[in-house]
Amino acid sequence: MKKILSLLIALSAVISVLMFASSCNGNTEKTTTKEETTAIVTDDITTVTETEQTTEEQTTEEVSTELTGREKMPGYEDIDFGGLVFLFNATVSDPAVNWHDDYTFWVESIKNESINDAVFDRNNVMHELYNCTIEVDASGGSAYDADIASGAGRYIGTSHCYKALDIASSSYYNVLKLGIDFNQEWWDQDFFRDLSCDGKLFSMCGSFSLVAYRAVWICYYNKNVYDSKFEGIDIYQMVRDKQWTFDTMIDFIDKVKYDANGDSEYTFSEGADADILGYMSTAHNYRSLYFAGGCRYVTKSSDDYSGYFISSLNDPKGQDTIQAAITLTQNDGYLETGYSNCDAGMANGTTLFVSNVLGQLIDVKDAEGLRLGVLPMPMAKAGQDGYHHMPDNHATFISIPTSYKDISVAAEFLTLFAYHSYKLVYPAFLNTYKYIYAHDEESGEMVDIILNSVCYDPGYLANFSVGFNGYVTTMIQSNKPNQFTQAATKYTKDTNAKIDEYRSKIAGIDDNY
Repeated sequence: MKKILSLLIALSAVISVLMFASSCNGNTEKTTTKEETTAIVTDDITTVTETEQTTEEQTTEEVSTELTGREKMPGYEDIDFGGLVFLFNATVSDPAVNWHDDYTFWVESIKNESINDAVFDRNNVMHELYNCTIEVDASGGSAYDADIASGAGRYIGTSHCYKALDIASSSYYNVLKLGIDFNQEWWDQDFFRDLSCDGKLFSMCGSFSLVAYRAVWICYYNKNVYDSKFEGIDIYQMVRDKQWTFDTMIDFIDKVKYDANGDSEYTFSEGADADILGYMSTAHNYRSLYFAGGCRYVTKSSDDYSGYFISSLNDPKGQDTIQAAITLTQNDGYLETGYSNCDAGMANGTTLFVSNVLGQLIDVKDAEGLRLGVLPMPMAKAGQDGYHHMPDNHATFISIPTSYKDISVAAEFLTLFAYHSYKLVYPAFLNTYKYIYAHDEESGEMVDIILNSVCYDPGYLANFSVGFNGYVTTMIQSNKPNQFTQAATKYTKDTNAKIDEYRSKIAGIDDNY
């Protein structure tokens, strides 16, 4: 869905003008009443015209370039919303730790901050192009709840953490029936594939879903520590070549770990004689390693929207992945610790790798002297089908209340909102990780790889497999991979009960709008 975008710069427009003028001088004979040429440069078209009418021929050249998102979306040139206000209800449950998402819909002003300013720009562009205004309600949801209860229909959408059984109701549209083409690159196809069931889905995820992307588990590394041991070894190329695995990570850990005081233990401290660790993370990391091995709690009968949920706890590769994760985390150069220690270890150069959510990088972006790079979670073993990543349950998505009655307007606006977010906001999001949170161009490429390999598992996100989810951590922490089959069998019953409850509930929802 998501691709790193390139924007047109003024230099390319000037070069186009000069090239055109040169070709005209060399290949075309014509007479003008005045030898004068004007170059007209706009955001998407460079036009060269004669300022005076020619006596022999009139030449007009148009050079088309990539769409920038500052012009109307192709196919939507006639859209004018007539001054409508599109109001979103935001998730503001924990603004203290930056998991609120009101800023993804609306910001008050330019602040010289990349993402903030891109959101402001997108809203202004949409206002100018389509005669509409975007607003957000970050009051905590009481006004939204009252609006839903009354059916007033002031809100175009609400954001929420994924609660499948709560959102699946007659209060929200089945988004698959809104007439939106979710196959376009500004929508997250993984989301629609993974969470649609029996032709129904009550949430959406696209290029505006920055909090969903910030919640994805990743790996990142201290480039100063890395270069001290592995200068000349291109870890990004290893990622591209699909050689970035648990075993590869273990090799790096073994070569970088350093027992400063010789006590044969690797512990975290911030003193001058601190040990050097290879890898640090929290207890939440274990499930991210399980998903990194391509394992799922719940899969689908088919990848299309009509497929239904199936428990996949008994997948045999689950036990192999548990064992691989144990081998990795039982290495004495790995430390399970708290979030603050992970940040400190990365900032002060006492660890090589840390796993955490993408958004956590904001906490170390100002660390003095830190050079940081972003990596996908490693594959559990060589030959795996690719990299896999899970979003933490802080991820938020949008649902559309049925109290908003004009379906065609909702579909048009949400399509345009996703498209212009893809053109204007998502590039700023990537650039933030290239130039502000991380420290190289390749980190933007890595973020793009990560966000193209996210699995949205209802077993985790909607707690269909809550018991097994906890037991994954227990098995890895306690080094008991042989308990996998027993645990999978035990918790499959609970997972299937949740799946059946969900399918029964959505079967009773009429979406014949």
